[in-house]
Amino acid sequence: MSKVKIMHLITGLPIGGAEKVLLDLCSHLDKRAFETYVVGLNDERDFFDAFKRAATSVVTLDMQKTPAGFLKAAGEIDHIIERYGIDILHAHMFHPIIFAYLAKIRHRNLKIVFTSHNENIGGRFREIIVKATKKWRDADILFSRQMHTSIYRDDSLVIPNGIDTERFSAPLPKNDRFTFIAVGILREQKNHVALPAMAAKLKEKGYDFVIEIVGSGDASGDTSRQIMSEIEKNSVADCVRMLGARRDIPELLQKAHCFVMPSHFEGLPIALLEAGAAALPVITTPVGAIPSVIDERSGFPAPIEEFSQRMEEVLSDYEEAQKRGVYLQALVRERFSISAMAHDHEMLYTTLLEKF
Repeated sequence: MSKVKIMHLITGLPIGGAEKVLLDLCSHLDKRAFETYVVGLNDERDFFDAFKRAATSVVTLDMQKTPAGFLKAAGEIDHIIERYGIDILHAHMFHPIIFAYLAKIRHRNLKIVFTSHNENIGGRFREIIVKATKKWRDADILFSRQMHTSIYRDDSLVIPNGIDTERFSAPLPKNDRFTFIAVGILREQKNHVALPAMAAKLKEKGYDFVIEIVGSGDASGDTSRQIMSEIEKNSVADCVRMLGARRDIPELLQKAHCFVMPSHFEGLPIALLEAGAAALPVITTPVGAIPSVIDERSGFPAPIEEFSQRMEEVLSDYEEAQKRGVYLQALVRERFSISAMAHDHEMLYTTLLEKF
């Protein structure tokens, strides 16, 4: 029996949550049954070598943001589909869905799968496009039922993200100074810019702590200068540190005391699941699919106006906070394994081709 050939089309390959999900998915699909091709639209290549090591065919199109660049990229995608006999095109995030729609027009037997990776895909215009093209898609994947809106297919599947929990469970000594840690791409969505003002409030009350902000910007945005400006404005350079993009996330999480995520909107963040695997107490805004994971038993959900209060709560009673971290760790191990995520995708891909 021939392998199922899947093209994963994604905006780019920076160090980000959606890209990490895709890398883990490609690494854990059954290579005896599935052959994967990863195509990045732009020139971001941070994860390029990682995909290569995962025995995945990967290419970036270095698409220019011009009409000619758009048409050139569409032609290259069409060439890959024809050359390798692609059975399924899995579009990740907004821009790839436009190219998937064009490919479907030329290749009517091509199956289209869409994962938005976020509850907010970037405004009303994008929502109209996604809704208008849903009849051409064969499957939509959401991270929780709460994410479903009219822009997605009525029969959308819920497949939560998964992680390799064992990478985050090795016991390491905690940092000497109480450490809050935030991990994620430095985009406006993540709202890291709010953390220095929160640090100032806690510092005024005499707490000794540090906030580590781990990540960098990408082609879709970079708030690093705004964050640095807020650090200076609030005089918290002694307790807010920007560590940049890092590849030792498991170790950083294990040495920290509490994970913070003040995002405006999310899907189901990989960084949050990784923090859970490390048994960290988690303070997060209850957005996207996060409420399906974080409640008062498993963490500290907080609207942004109450965020610093919950940070103070953790500082004041860390023993209680640790109990929630242990509860979350058990939850992540039970519900968010990478093997379960890969298995659910394999079942979906197989079912789609059986319908043909």
